[in-house]
Amino acid sequence: MSKGKALKIILSISVLVSVFFLGAFTSMTEDEVFEKFSPVFQILNYIDRNYYDIEKVDYDAILNETLTGTMRGLDDPFAWYFDPVQTKENELDTTSKYGGIGSTVQYNIEFDCLEVVAPMAGSPSEKVGLKTGDLILKIDDVPISDVGYYGAVNMLRGDPGTDVVLEVYRESVSEPFFVEITRAFIEIRSVKSELLTVEDVVISYIQITGFNAPTYDEFQDALNLSRNSEAYIIDLRNNPGGLLQSVLNISSLMLPKGQRVITIRYRDGQEEIYNSWGSRYNTYFVDKPIVVLVNGGSASASEILTGALKDHGLATVIGTKTFGKAAVQTVFNLSNGGEIWLPTAHYFTPDGNDIHLQGIEPDIVVEPGEDVPGEDGRELTLSTASVDVEHDLQLSKALETILEQLGAKTEN
Repeated sequence: MSKGKALKIILSISVLVSVFFLGAFTSMTEDEVFEKFSPVFQILNYIDRNYYDIEKVDYDAILNETLTGTMRGLDDPFAWYFDPVQTKENELDTTSKYGGIGSTVQYNIEFDCLEVVAPMAGSPSEKVGLKTGDLILKIDDVPISDVGYYGAVNMLRGDPGTDVVLEVYRESVSEPFFVEITRAFIEIRSVKSELLTVEDVVISYIQITGFNAPTYDEFQDALNLSRNSEAYIIDLRNNPGGLLQSVLNISSLMLPKGQRVITIRYRDGQEEIYNSWGSRYNTYFVDKPIVVLVNGGSASASEILTGALKDHGLATVIGTKTFGKAAVQTVFNLSNGGEIWLPTAHYFTPDGNDIHLQGIEPDIVVEPGEDVPGEDGRELTLSTASVDVEHDLQLSKALETILEQLGAKTEN
């Protein structure tokens, strides 16, 4: 980019941002706005006029860092900025559907490449033999180190039926090798279920890994398979939350009509009250033991459902204290294609508890055993749950509690 063109961009941004600030800040005078934010434009001007490597300047990167710093300046752990690439990732997480190779991956800092955490069950990655621990060095001959994590993940995705070539290093193989994978439609399942029979008692185990757009329908599918169950285990461990509407819908499947789910309170004191609108599935839970499994990874929407079931006395909560995120984040789109998630309200449980940064204490505290579901990502595409009662101490306690409650009910 030429120096003159860069200067024009800076001046244009300065004018636009200044106009926005003057119109948006009701708590600051015009002079205060210019005094506070003029250093931003001074820095850009100094860079443009004096920086030695001006031709290497990436103004998009500067903008992203500026926006990130702005949100960090709020000193709020739930005020976030996402750049345009991350914003697209958020959309995929919400819809739970995309075209790709079907692997959960992480960035390997030591080798500047992607590392396969697990190929998803039934995915193109699994079919061609990718394994946990494989290092993806290049995608279509482009080094991962050149594009970074988000750039690499975006390259792995694409239209179903298209091909992508990976250069892979595996510790057991002496030299890197190439793998051609045909992308397919990947659908992440956020609800997994299994019917467990313990001492002739049929118990429905339902794991919810996130509250996304398809979760409501998937939860109904799980309930349709559980109509003959005598008790329910709702596993919300390591569920980071998701869409507010999704958890409100699911709460209405479980809570009787009219029962309070949450109260949302804004900074000016205004409140929005959400009650269950009820459904035919409410009868599935009448007079049946319900256990909710939680841990420190259960946050946000998970805590909404947990708090509602606990406060109304409909479920026994087992596990460890939840994360404690009661901030309601509103998403605001930005002109550069990015977005910010800004806390605009707090929610309160039906009993009026503010659990923000406090979490929800279980009724029965049980530390985790060797096996907690949802850690490697291989089963993201499956609707059936993987259950290991022997090593999962929290699940084992849930089954024990249900049998005790059913026994007490029989005696009465």
